[in-house]
Amino acid sequence: MKKLLVLSLILITVLAGCTPKPAEKEELIVLVSADYPPYESIDTAGKFVGFDIEFGELIAEEMGVTFKWVDTAFSGIIGALQAGTGDLAISGMSVTPEREESVDFSQIYKEEGGAFTVLFLAEKGYDSIDDLTGLVASTQLGTIQEIALNNLKSDFNFTLDIRDKHDVIVQEILVGRIDFMLVDTSVAEEFITAFPELAMFDLVHEKLANISGLGVALPEGSEWLDEVNAAIDALKANGKLDELIAKWFDN
Repeated sequence: MKKLLVLSLILITVLAGCTPKPAEKEELIVLVSADYPPYESIDTAGKFVGFDIEFGELIAEEMGVTFKWVDTAFSGIIGALQAGTGDLAISGMSVTPEREESVDFSQIYKEEGGAFTVLFLAEKGYDSIDDLTGLVASTQLGTIQEIALNNLKSDFNFTLDIRDKHDVIVQEILVGRIDFMLVDTSVAEEFITAFPELAMFDLVHEKLANISGLGVALPEGSEWLDEVNAAIDALKANGKLDELIAKWFDN
């Protein structure tokens, strides 16, 4: 009986040792809202492309894991991380105090410049925030740009029509149901290339000054946070992050 008990304990120990620990996962689920070129989008072949995608693959390489990208509505990313359906999110997400109450963020991997650009029909001729008073404004749900519009709403009497997808908003602008959208400069430039009838200008206002930059979002207390930060440090030190930023944003 004692021999059987010892053998059972040995077997249990061996099996426990063969069970992968969470930190030994080889594939991580990465949430991304793939409608935000040049940060992230899906090409005609159904492949994820963009700055964040290439950045993420470099992070995965540094960490020695693979990433499985999952297209997720931007407004649902934080909830999905809280629910445990994703290991991290790389999706042009600005670090804000409000978001830090719900998820953890890595160090900043890209400083935000031109985060607030107004995109509109060129024939409208807007060139300052005063021209936008009383108009119908839009942006993507859950973004830093939505926070900005809410901060400015009462001052400029905006009517907000917030949507889930940038391309849907652009179509609404083209047919005249939305007057303008607030978006990152590089994204605005992508849409103007596709639709030359659009124009843009940078929005400047004191209420928009507190922007921290982009970070990788993770569930609170994630065991991967230190590894992600170490990978970002490595990419900064070897120059690969700067090269990637130059590739996608220096025209």
